[in-house]
Amino acid sequence: MACTSANSLLQLKCSSHQKPILNLRRNIALHHHSPGNPSILFRKEFTHQSQRQFIPTSKFRIIRAVAIPLEPAPVESVEYRKELAERYGFNQIREPLPETVTLKDVITYLPKKVFEIDDVKAWKTVLISATSYALGLLMISKAPWYLLLPAWAWTGTTVTGFFVIGHYCTHKSFLTNKLVEDIVGTLAFLPLIYPYEPWGFKYDKHHAKTNMLKEDTAWQPVWKYEFESNPLLRKAIINGYGPFRCWMSIAHWLVVHFDLTRFRPNEINRAKISLACVFCLHSNWMAINYLQD
Repeated sequence: MACTSANSLLQLKCSSHQKPILNLRRNIALHHHSPGNPSILFRKEFTHQSQRQFIPTSKFRIIRAVAIPLEPAPVESVEYRKELAERYGFNQIREPLPETVTLKDVITYLPKKVFEIDDVKAWKTVLISATSYALGLLMISKAPWYLLLPAWAWTGTTVTGFFVIGHYCTHKSFLTNKLVEDIVGTLAFLPLIYPYEPWGFKYDKHHAKTNMLKEDTAWQPVWKYEFESNPLLRKAIINGYGPFRCWMSIAHWLVVHFDLTRFRPNEINRAKISLACVFCLHSNWMAINYLQD
């Protein structure tokens, strides 16, 4: 998109008599607000001269400024976005949000109720999930073999409820008492064998770089041309997201949440507490099952 040309005519005239004046310099710069919408920005700089200067009456100066056409930024180009979408295998990549739209505008638009923490509602959620989980364990322990499948499905669903509770605890939006909130989050994640703090640290990184390619921990896509040009990579992805997805998930769980070198120094002690809780609970759980057998 080219800018339209704009002429600016400045005339400096003197009076009929020679009078001392200040030396005037005008710098004219092109300021590009958006494609196709240039504006001329004038900056005046006055320099007081120690010696007086005189301009003849018959002379005047004309300064003419012309706006130079500029190419739009690549991200604003339709062709560039189309090319990028093709490279990634997307259907389309939309244009960026206008600079006038800010996160504060979005937050202001939302009703205040969505930002209020309701402790009563939170504890009801904990009670429902805990009761459902206990009922699921009872069904697994007492049900005949032909009812085990629905019992497992029920229990797995209730564990998902625990995950949702822990997720909101990491967001610090579940309870008003933050110490109790961390304790509830830690306990909610234990049945999933997930350490609460390490998961929260990783999730914070995800939200700090949400949907930023290669920076968001949950948004690491493979380029389309890499997928098509590398048979070994293509086969690994197809199998990794296909029959071996369960094992890939376990590998991700181990690598991301139990490696202390992935955390900042101020996060390590909190991560150790969560890891200790996971190891204590599940080592005792396995010991009890072993002794019962």
